[in-house]
Amino acid sequence: MKKRILLCLFFLITFTCRLLAQADSTASSEPIPKTTTVSLLGHYGSIFAHSADVLNTAGARPVGLHLDIGRQRYGEEAWMKYGCYPRSGITLAYYDFDKEVLGRSLTAAYYFEPTFPLSQRLTLALRGTLGLSWLSNPYHPERNPTNLSYSTPLSAYLALGVSTYFRFNPQWALVLTGDYQHISNGGFRQPNKGINWPTAGLGLDYTLSPVPMGRPGRRVRSQDWRNNRPRKDLYVFGGLQNVDAGESAQFPIIGAGVTYSRQIARINSLTAGAEAHMDYALREKLTRDSLAHLSAMRAGVLVGHEFLLGKVVFSQQLGLYAFQKTPYFPRFYQRWGLLYRFGRSFSAGLNLKAHSQIANFWDVRLVKHW
Repeated sequence: MKKRILLCLFFLITFTCRLLAQADSTASSEPIPKTTTVSLLGHYGSIFAHSADVLNTAGARPVGLHLDIGRQRYGEEAWMKYGCYPRSGITLAYYDFDKEVLGRSLTAAYYFEPTFPLSQRLTLALRGTLGLSWLSNPYHPERNPTNLSYSTPLSAYLALGVSTYFRFNPQWALVLTGDYQHISNGGFRQPNKGINWPTAGLGLDYTLSPVPMGRPGRRVRSQDWRNNRPRKDLYVFGGLQNVDAGESAQFPIIGAGVTYSRQIARINSLTAGAEAHMDYALREKLTRDSLAHLSAMRAGVLVGHEFLLGKVVFSQQLGLYAFQKTPYFPRFYQRWGLLYRFGRSFSAGLNLKAHSQIANFWDVRLVKHW
């Protein structure tokens, strides 16, 4: 199992490095300066016990260490193209969750961080992160029966954050960050209430080359993105899920949907769409609960936002069920997705569906664009 985990982390890092290289090659048609950055931050936080099932984690104070290696775009050309100074790369993180029932974690993830200079020294940044976490103490009916937060040693990692950089010379900056972090297996195996923990981080950031980060003088930015036609997507997706804790049997989830995407800025789009899926794990649960007469089909409408990062699309959506007959779920849900574009017509990627702080399932999807 450990060999498979390490292999997955290796492929994640390799894939991330490939994305960065392709992003750089895409940008090479325009002379956008960039430099390598290295950040080291200590994090301290608090476990958010979001349901009665995980009250045994309340009061925990996780402590972690983050190492970020990335590429910072800067200069007038970057500002004219993106309206910010984008930074992207990989983050490696270690956490001790301060509760033996939760254990520790090792994470490898891809991050994207638009940065906005407020002055020559002070920069504000927003950050999204997606990756994989290895967890040391998953649920086990005998060895760890009270861990209802996660049941697989390898789970997905998501984080959103806000950072400030105070640059005290052209290469060094003090970093203060606030993050909301989440780990779960997306319902692949139960129990799966997830780990949710906000943290504050403090550390240092180093750029290999001196970086002038002030905002360039006033110029009219190119508006060529306005000529892009709206994008329409048709997608199919599928996943696997078990029903109850400790069970090995997996049931398929199969669905399809459509999305309409309208670009509103160089790296931003707004979306609207609809989807439906059949959940065979849900159908099994309904049968066990003597509710087999209810449908395991669910359908919803969604609105959302996309970051357009070359061949990569990072999406966030809010959904409302239009058809949902079971007693287990609230009316609203969220979706978080990462797509990789293969040419102009097709994409493939991963997507997480969640109800509030609890993940419902991960799916793999294939998307046709026109």
